[in-house]
Amino acid sequence: MQNKEATDKLQTKTVPMKSLAEIIALQLENGGKASLTVTGVSMRPLFYHRRDSVILIPTNGRQKPGDVILYCRENGQYVLHRIIACEDTAYICCGDNQAERETVLPEQVIAVMDGFIRNGKEYSLDAFGYRAYTAAWVHLFPLRPYYIKLRRYLGGLRVKARKHNKRSGGH
Repeated sequence: MQNKEATDKLQTKTVPMKSLAEIIALQLENGGKASLTVTGVSMRPLFYHRRDSVILIPTNGRQKPGDVILYCRENGQYVLHRIIACEDTAYICCGDNQAERETVLPEQVIAVMDGFIRNGKEYSLDAFGYRAYTAAWVHLFPLRPYYIKLRRYLGGLRVKARKHNKRSGGH
């Protein structure tokens, strides 16, 4: 019972990513893994803001399309995005909820995702569902701008329908 009380009293604390990145780097340098709660919406629909966490491991050589990496942009911003293509000297990355490509140099990469946690359950990257999602998301990248526009349009229709239902008394 004492452990449950201690767990119930734990509070969430927001830490600047720069400080957290230093802790993650130390953990990875010592051969460990690190987990990071996802913030933002760039990796939707796979990851949701403050709901999901990723398990990070050190990069082990060259990464491949489909890998999700944590990297630091030149402006100091830390980003978790998927590699959609590899060039000789760089990776081409994009968030799953975005259509803009970004070039990332290998020296910018801090870690690579090894799994993720949703609702307390850990998921492997070897799971069929995850592999199918990743393959589709990478190979269908050229269609992503149309998907994003369609999703926004349908979302707008849903909002209009809710407003209409409220005005008409829910009928």
